[in-house]
Amino acid sequence: MATDARYQAKNAEFHLHPNELKRLIDHTTCPRDRLIISLFVYTGLRRAELQKIHTGDVDYSRRRLVIRCGKGGKQRIVFLTDSLVHDLRHYTNARDGFLFAGRDGRPMSLRNINYIVSRTAERAGIETPNPRYTSVGPHLLRHSFARNWKRAGGSLESLQKILGHSSLKTTLDIYGTESQGETEDNFRRIASMLAPYI
Repeated sequence: MATDARYQAKNAEFHLHPNELKRLIDHTTCPRDRLIISLFVYTGLRRAELQKIHTGDVDYSRRRLVIRCGKGGKQRIVFLTDSLVHDLRHYTNARDGFLFAGRDGRPMSLRNINYIVSRTAERAGIETPNPRYTSVGPHLLRHSFARNWKRAGGSLESLQKILGHSSLKTTLDIYGTESQGETEDNFRRIASMLAPYI
């Protein structure tokens, strides 16, 4: 049985770094896929939440997105970057219905969303850092949003609200501790100062 520390880590400890996320966005092949990947990267949405977004849920003037079908039936607001607002305006083009609709007008399947993310990652040459999985998926992008938010010094209380966790304790339990990689980064940075000539 493997004793590698990566196998002991929680799934939420694995994430992609900002330069990898940029590469992911840059390797999309159509406006729809770019928007799907960008929404995951910049909002930390769950896959099922993205699937149920209606075009009317976007508030362009306030740069907000209303998530009406969050986990547990809860609603929340997530905030949008200027580039997301621009891409959403261009993509929706005043049509109604689900933002990412299938051919029959119903929401795009979760399987198709997974495929778009994994196919884009393959094209970008990005592999999942999580040894439990074989490909990059939407939930890794959610973990990446949260880990990079924390690394950038964002507040955990804001993160709780953005991710739609029911309590701050949930956010702390999942993201409040350092990942294995962050612990190693800190060690590498500080080790040379521990004692001279080692």
